[in-house]
Amino acid sequence: MIESRIDTVRYENGEMQRFQVVSGFAWNDLEFVQAPFSKAAFDELSRIYKKFVIPKHHDLYGTFVVFHVPDDMESPFPNDTDAGVVFDRQLAAAMGLRKLVKEGKIRRDGQSLVVEDKTARDFLDELQKRGLLEIGYGDKTDEISILPIGEDLGYMSEVSPRPHFICNAHFFIMDLFDCDSPYDVFALPYGMTVRNGMMSQPPLNGREALVVDMNGNPKITRPDIRQISMEIQGIRFTHGDNCTIYRRPETRLTPEDEGFDLMIVGDEVIAFHKGGGVLVPTGGFVLHTRQELAIEPSPVVYLGFEDCLFGIQVGSSSVKDGVVMQGFESPFYDIHKDPVPYPPTLYPLDYVKDRAPRMAICSDADGDPVLVWAEGCSKLFYRFGEESCGASLLELGNFCHSIGLVNALNLDGGGSSEMFIDGKLLMHVSDRHDDNSDAERPVPMGLMIR
Repeated sequence: MIESRIDTVRYENGEMQRFQVVSGFAWNDLEFVQAPFSKAAFDELSRIYKKFVIPKHHDLYGTFVVFHVPDDMESPFPNDTDAGVVFDRQLAAAMGLRKLVKEGKIRRDGQSLVVEDKTARDFLDELQKRGLLEIGYGDKTDEISILPIGEDLGYMSEVSPRPHFICNAHFFIMDLFDCDSPYDVFALPYGMTVRNGMMSQPPLNGREALVVDMNGNPKITRPDIRQISMEIQGIRFTHGDNCTIYRRPETRLTPEDEGFDLMIVGDEVIAFHKGGGVLVPTGGFVLHTRQELAIEPSPVVYLGFEDCLFGIQVGSSSVKDGVVMQGFESPFYDIHKDPVPYPPTLYPLDYVKDRAPRMAICSDADGDPVLVWAEGCSKLFYRFGEESCGASLLELGNFCHSIGLVNALNLDGGGSSEMFIDGKLLMHVSDRHDDNSDAERPVPMGLMIR
């Protein structure tokens, strides 16, 4: 039986912070869930960009074109592109539009977008009619970014049938600067997921994961995609044996070489390319091989986690083996010094001071799971001492340790932080409508208990 309580912490300076603590369930009760795409979610993400993201970083943005091609609409752009053969209509459309931008057939004129190519104009007009196209303008007048939104952007509160409990989980590509390759789509969740011995998403970016063995023993570890074998088209691939795996942050552009490049995101090959020299997907990796393969959509089966009951990779850890972490244990991109971008690009880098809504998946002294939500303050209006001020990662770790949690792994926080019990929020999310009411953020992946 799920148990939920809200703890309130008051600081000496008068600030207040609330934490929701959810327990009373087992590791095998947790399931990963991806929300179905919804137009309302598309609209909300567009609103967040126009209301919060671009005004905050207006000098970093040029023109951004956000779109989603629905299932019942044909894309006029071919799958055979300069970046290889792609199997996703969102990617194919984005690559076609970007090519026209390079050719000068799509350009900015003041606060409007000029599209000279008739096929592209008709395509964008149809998306506009369906409400699945949004155009925004920052300060950079000479830069146009084409940003497709993937299939899984939706609301956790609308997952059906409604689970007893659901919350957000993974980081996902949500920022212009996270889209550094032709193979990136907005709202793409990334980071390892394992349930009952089956890995559906691989580990990325060298970040920590909480892994539970079949006996229910949890630990925080750092899995590596190069140490995981995988099967594609009936062939087993192992890095250093019959393939080379390229990943961020070590590699942005693969070397030119004979053979196939397989761009892999989640558990699918999303594109094939020959000859090397490709940008590594920020939400995936590249497998390069000289093995002959059919150029067709191909599932990827990850091997070696058959003894894992549950695993999730987001990071960084806040508590590990009973010790509160004093800084980042997982690497995060620093836009000012790192040469190879990887998401989340604009993650706050002050572990001690940067406050925000936070989420953590934890284990207690008995090895049982606990989920913790640190409430954040309204992005529009904050009342000192009357509502939560938000928590730094250190403050999150200190709280988790204070209630006896042995491990705590940070999940996606910020405006994505949300927990629903029987469809209801028991605390406030930080994203708000103009009247300061809660604005649930659409996310692509969560954790649920039926």
